[in-house]
Amino acid sequence: MQLLKTLSGKVVLLLFVVFAVVFSSKITEVVKDENTCICSYDGFGYYAYLPYLFENQSLAISKEWMQEKQNEHCNGTVAYQVIQHENGADINIYHMGLAFVELPSYLIGDLFARVLGYPTDGFSKPYHIAYLLNALLFIFLGLLYLRKLLLLFFTDRITAITTLVLFITSNIYITFNYQFELQHVFLFAFNATFLYHIIVFTRTEQKKNLWIAAIILGLTVCMRPTQVLMGLIPLILFIKKFGISKVFWKHILIFPLLGILWNIPQILYWYIVGGEPFILNLHSEEIILVDPHISDFLFSYKKGWLLYSPIFLITIIGFIYLYTKERSLFWASLAFSVVYIYIMSSWECWWYAASYGSRVMVDIYPLLAIAIGGALMSLGNSTIKKIIGGLFIVACALLNTLQQYQFKVGYLHYDRMTEQHYWYIFGRLNIPDYTGQHLEIDRNPSEIGWVENAPNLPKEDYSLETKEIYSLEESLVAKIGEEYLTIGRLNILELVPTDETMFDVTIVTKSSDTTKAGTLRMEIVSPYNCYTWRTLEISQDAAQGEYVTHIYKFNLERLRHHDDQMQIYIHKDLDVEIEVKSMTIEATSLVRK
Repeated sequence: MQLLKTLSGKVVLLLFVVFAVVFSSKITEVVKDENTCICSYDGFGYYAYLPYLFENQSLAISKEWMQEKQNEHCNGTVAYQVIQHENGADINIYHMGLAFVELPSYLIGDLFARVLGYPTDGFSKPYHIAYLLNALLFIFLGLLYLRKLLLLFFTDRITAITTLVLFITSNIYITFNYQFELQHVFLFAFNATFLYHIIVFTRTEQKKNLWIAAIILGLTVCMRPTQVLMGLIPLILFIKKFGISKVFWKHILIFPLLGILWNIPQILYWYIVGGEPFILNLHSEEIILVDPHISDFLFSYKKGWLLYSPIFLITIIGFIYLYTKERSLFWASLAFSVVYIYIMSSWECWWYAASYGSRVMVDIYPLLAIAIGGALMSLGNSTIKKIIGGLFIVACALLNTLQQYQFKVGYLHYDRMTEQHYWYIFGRLNIPDYTGQHLEIDRNPSEIGWVENAPNLPKEDYSLETKEIYSLEESLVAKIGEEYLTIGRLNILELVPTDETMFDVTIVTKSSDTTKAGTLRMEIVSPYNCYTWRTLEISQDAAQGEYVTHIYKFNLERLRHHDDQMQIYIHKDLDVEIEVKSMTIEATSLVRK
């Protein structure tokens, strides 16, 4: 095999073998019926297009069908991936591009399911095995194209070292191993391939490389719309090479053309099912460019990219190297990296839910690997530089290995890391008296036990503050014929010191008809959207015509913006009258010093 003849090829094969061993254990679990869940959470949203289409010859995916499949195969995991659109239809909030990539493996799984007599519903063992093998295949393709990309700039030795450094010092292994059902495995491979072909085109002007790059970029935009930012790279490279000329426009316009063609099925799905050709975002979060979380995204203990993968600090040196050796690529890479980080940190859920470090950065590691290689080249023949650089890489590798182990055993939490917990577990492989008391509070509404445990925390590091933040001054009445009754609107962080807060709500109400619905709604809103809400039924099954006291405790959601508010109101049936006699809200906050 050609790969065995070079050091970089051997590194690629070694890393692939590591992942092959990891995925073989996953396949074994499937074969032994120890794992029946082909995918859940976000991954299920991407995959669901395929089994529903083949089962129903339609893409009108219903929430009931989604929940039924999760109940059957994933222990009842909540199916949140489909929401009701304005026209009343259920719409998948996830783009279908990843389903295109999963289609070949799905068809292979379907063939084996039919031949071997398994259910042909998209969820039986053959589909699951094919799904895992597909992810493993793209890990291998990503490694191959990363090597090809790096060899355009560096020697075989530097390419080998760069590849190894990337995998042993960053969050790439954890992301590929634990979140293979998401886009990152595939975008890493596609972005490596895209970069390889676009750079080869700028050097040779061979049209096939241009078309391959455009086809791949168009597909990835269909997978994740923010991939459109990758278009900055050919844009800048072409401007530098061709200027603003007819040749420039001829080449650059291929990219939006292919992007549109790949997205035609998505547009048709939106139009046929949702009634609109463009439904750009159905998530409860949005990209808010005027309020990015750059420092949190890069450095926070919660998910800071550079805190958990500090190896990328050397990309600063790598970009300087590119400036001297590959000026056009320097400007293209720098512009893209800055814009990409800005956009990713502007997503309201900037920590991107469960992950080790910032998983969205894994997508662009092929580009950053060039900067890492440049940093290694900058060491030159200087012994001192090599020692310092080597020590830094070894330190990053040891830190990453330790933290990946902590992640695996549960010490390093996937979603609730804090400064106190980070240093509590730092450097520790075995913690017999392990406690999660230093983690961020569990935001689940019912998980309010942290209030009782908080007084046991070290007084020098924590304090517990409780105060009344709202009291209804006089009774209010939601009359018959009125659907809503506004109670109040609170600027949360003007009233409590932190969003690690539990609310204790006491409300006294009287309903004219307890067979009719009436709910207290407490919604967290920003100037941009409403991203979380809590509800309490206050009418149905209450005592007819009598005052009833309701007590409701819940944790505050993570606030996306400093000025976010909580709006409080009654939502009821039109033919019922509800009186709110009194209402108080007491807030208990965990303050970290």
